[in-house]
Amino acid sequence: MKNELHDLTEDISRLYEDITQKTESLGQIDSITRLYDELQAQLQSISAEEIDLLQSQIRSTLEQMIGISKSLAVIKTLKVTFSDHNDMNEFAKKPQEPTSTRRSMEDR
Repeated sequence: MKNELHDLTEDISRLYEDITQKTESLGQIDSITRLYDELQAQLQSISAEEIDLLQSQIRSTLEQMIGISKSLAVIKTLKVTFSDHNDMNEFAKKPQEPTSTRRSMEDR
């Protein structure tokens, strides 16, 4: 009987330790629950209309940026085209040797 009482006491002690460990982890659960409640309260303070308005503004800004990017591409093309055209004009303005003189010297 003494052994049974001793075993029972050990079982109770072990169960008490388990319960103590579990209740300590409840403190962590409690902080997670508090964070969840805070997050939920913050999300409820934001209306769906506010989100829609912000999305619309972002979409509009992106469309404007795409338009600017396309305009810049056109400007770059024009710049390259005119730069090439100017280079050709400068080449044409340089005095060139007559080809007949060169040939006659080569033929000699």
